[in-house]
Amino acid sequence: MLSFRGYILETLKQQAEDFTMPSTQETRKNLKAVDNAIAQQMLEGLEVPPDVVEEMKRAARGEIEIEEGIRNTVRRFTHGKVRGERPLP
Repeated sequence: MLSFRGYILETLKQQAEDFTMPSTQETRKNLKAVDNAIAQQMLEGLEVPPDVVEEMKRAARGEIEIEEGIRNTVRRFTHGKVRGERPLP
């Protein structure tokens, strides 16, 4: 089973191969996939930071290229900005 990050990266990479501005139907489908990925993380007791969610939705709507969304998300993980300044549970 892929981790959340792995799932998102694989999904975004697959979509990046044939990037075009999504139709309304494709946009709905993409946004539903984002919602499902977030719900899965919640079921596992994890929280997806709001800025990562917004980045995923921007990519789903075609506002940014998939590669840009991947770079921005990886940059957040690399610099430790995803978790923020919260104590560990």
